[in-house]
Amino acid sequence: MMDFYLPVLVFFLSFFVFLSLRLVFFSFIKRFLQRLSLFGVLHRILRIPTLLWVLALSLYLALYFSEELQKHRKYFHLIEKIIEGLLILSITFVIADVIVEVIKFYVRKSNISLPPTALIFALIKGVIIALGVITLLSSFGVPVAHFITTLGIGALAVSLALQGTLSNFFSGLNIIASRQIEVGDFIRLETGQEGYVQDITWMNTVIRQRDNNLVIVPNSRLVSSIITNHRKPEPSMALVIPIGVSYSSDLEKVERVTLEVAKEVQRSVEGADPSFEPFIRYSAFGDFSINFSVILRVLDTDAQFLVRHEFIKRIKEAYEKEGIEIPFPVRKIYLYYGEGGA
Repeated sequence: MMDFYLPVLVFFLSFFVFLSLRLVFFSFIKRFLQRLSLFGVLHRILRIPTLLWVLALSLYLALYFSEELQKHRKYFHLIEKIIEGLLILSITFVIADVIVEVIKFYVRKSNISLPPTALIFALIKGVIIALGVITLLSSFGVPVAHFITTLGIGALAVSLALQGTLSNFFSGLNIIASRQIEVGDFIRLETGQEGYVQDITWMNTVIRQRDNNLVIVPNSRLVSSIITNHRKPEPSMALVIPIGVSYSSDLEKVERVTLEVAKEVQRSVEGADPSFEPFIRYSAFGDFSINFSVILRVLDTDAQFLVRHEFIKRIKEAYEKEGIEIPFPVRKIYLYYGEGGA
């Protein structure tokens, strides 16, 4: 009878002692790590595994003091395997949680904007736990070679069936990690659609056009497209406005008047870059005008409309005041009546 009570007594006594040490350990790390915001992470990672460690150590001590079980090597070995399995599973969960937390820390440190989902972290954790389960099965003597082969064939079949989904998923990872396109950027696709990036999910990118319609582009299509990002490398942009004046105009006077208006617009209109010095460049002899471009600069893509609007109004007023003609196409028609005609 003593052979029965002693292991039970050892188990409960050791369980109580180890549980108390566990509480002391968490109190200790809380005192030193709470100010560093690490206690919550460590407590979440170690809360369940430490309970498994307490249980495994208590079982091992009870097994050590049980002479009766030691005589039955079959049961003794089985309990040893159970303890070993508890340790393998608990350590696997700790490693998985630590790796996920390290990746999260890196993502926050790198200011990578991830979609609001824990899918990628769940996948990473699932892979590590699967490796731990394979190790556990191997420790129990289960042949895992056929299991791994079957798992690989199943993964291949799933990847073929979900080829489009996986392509969008990994393309989304590429877009997020490269940070060449981010939420809030104003982009133009090679198909001509343009707008603000409203959201980047694992499967598609949502673009809000200026008319408030949404364009939803699969990530795989977006990765393979030619895209103009008007917010990279900086949100400011040059604003080129073409103008034409008549051939009779004094080009020096045209340049002086145009620059006066351009500088006034740069200084006074909201959204224009006040530190930028505008300039003009004559470009061609047109069919009915001498053509040139005025180069302004705006701080943001949206500001180009107001700046262009104000510049066109003011340049027309200034040209009329200074007697500078902005020509328009004139078509001359010659009528030929032939012999005997009027």
